[in-house]
Amino acid sequence: MMKILKIGLLASAFAMLLISCKTVAQNSTIESITLRNTYGRGGFTSITATKDSLKTSSAGGRMTDYPNFNKKLNSKDWEKLVSGINISSLEKTKSGERRGHYDGPDEIFTIKTPEKEYEFYNVAEEDQNYKQLEKLKTNLNNLLSQYK
Repeated sequence: MMKILKIGLLASAFAMLLISCKTVAQNSTIESITLRNTYGRGGFTSITATKDSLKTSSAGGRMTDYPNFNKKLNSKDWEKLVSGINISSLEKTKSGERRGHYDGPDEIFTIKTPEKEYEFYNVAEEDQNYKQLEKLKTNLNNLLSQYK
């Protein structure tokens, strides 16, 4: 009886390991994530994360408080960042209209995988997949404050 319990416990632990590996493997195909904000003639800000670096840049008169740096990103922070991204949801996410520097600022997400580059302009809050991008923006800004 004890032997059966041990085998069952080991089998379930192995199954959990396989499930968690699949989840990490699915998200580890993401090569980079970029969040850009453009402000027309006022400038731009950009945060780009890859599995091993975090780079920020800015230009323009309104961006004097925004840091410019390129730092090493630890793997734990990268995994935390990509774990919230569901690639199949990205396929269904719809971009909003580009405003350009005449009609207002643009918020642009770019997520690169080996197969495809996803780029979203001004996704509407009503879009069912906006929450994922909003969380990604929060996580990127948290990394920014942590690494600067």
